[in-house]
Amino acid sequence: MIIEAIHDYYNTPRDKKRVVGRYYASEISSIIKGYITTGNYFTQRIADKKGQANMFRGSAMEDHLVKVLKEQKVEFTTQDPIELKIKDFVISGKLDFNFKDYIVETKCPENITNGVPDKWKCQMECYYRATNKKVYLGIFDKVGEHIIRFFPYEPSDLLWEEIKTKISDFHRRLKKKYE
Repeated sequence: MIIEAIHDYYNTPRDKKRVVGRYYASEISSIIKGYITTGNYFTQRIADKKGQANMFRGSAMEDHLVKVLKEQKVEFTTQDPIELKIKDFVISGKLDFNFKDYIVETKCPENITNGVPDKWKCQMECYYRATNKKVYLGIFDKVGEHIIRFFPYEPSDLLWEEIKTKISDFHRRLKKKYE
């Protein structure tokens, strides 16, 4: 019963429905790399057991970090929405942790990293452009001696131009196909 509930939780469509003209910062890299295409954009992706476990652990760790920071009276907000208006489309997202001078985007990957992997740079670039704050990747350490490790993201004008160009092209093709 519990296992089925977890599977259903991560594989039941929610309010995060995809629409033409609104693209999630967390999916920009997948669009650019071709994992998300105009042909599968509206198809729900099923989370396998590893994906479910990573999302479950990450959510639990993120929720507990919120509790710890609040109890310690650290000033921050969480899940703040952001929007970047570019031409006739929007890139949106929610900030995991928004502090006065910086943002922390948390992840709980299967494999520990020692820097900011390419797969998360587009999301972090969007958060930087939306807030003009320093952005850090916070990796929850599931097996080591650290609870969370932080890696600074270095903004890139070149990556920002690539995001705008490639998402503009994707948006144009998606509009042509579905509108």
